[in-house]
Amino acid sequence: RARGDRRHSRHGDRWAERGVRFIRIGYREPNNLDLCAHDVACGVEWARDAGAARIVVMGHSFGGAVAIRTAIVMPASVVGVVTFATQSAGCEVASALGGRPLLLFHGDKDELLPAESSFMVQAIAGSGDVIVIPGDGHLLAKSDAIITEHLDEWLPRALGGA
Repeated sequence: RARGDRRHSRHGDRWAERGVRFIRIGYREPNNLDLCAHDVACGVEWARDAGAARIVVMGHSFGGAVAIRTAIVMPASVVGVVTFATQSAGCEVASALGGRPLLLFHGDKDELLPAESSFMVQAIAGSGDVIVIPGDGHLLAKSDAIITEHLDEWLPRALGGA
């Protein structure tokens, strides 16, 4: 988990240099989907109150379901979702994203969740791009360059030219 936290912070630092703010939200009760989505929704409200007009939420594994649920309840603020090795449980409501940009990364050697989980979420949402990363596992620890390349292309479109 710590390795993934550093990776996401590095992505946030890269985008902060371009004027895109990044915050990381910790859950008060991990694995409680409703409370975790509430915690992230509070983070979205905080960002909005601080001046953010367009927000992309991201989540790894269980956090993918949290990100999707947060986006669904905050359609005026959350303009896109990125997931990393997401689970499909909790994403049954993904169709309510209503076509908002959705980017799903998944390693083909994920030892916890098969890549089919991301494809299932894409199917439920009715849209989205699944990037299957060869040779990487659940933490996507070998894929910084691939993830960065895709985010560099995807985020400006999702954020409206940021």
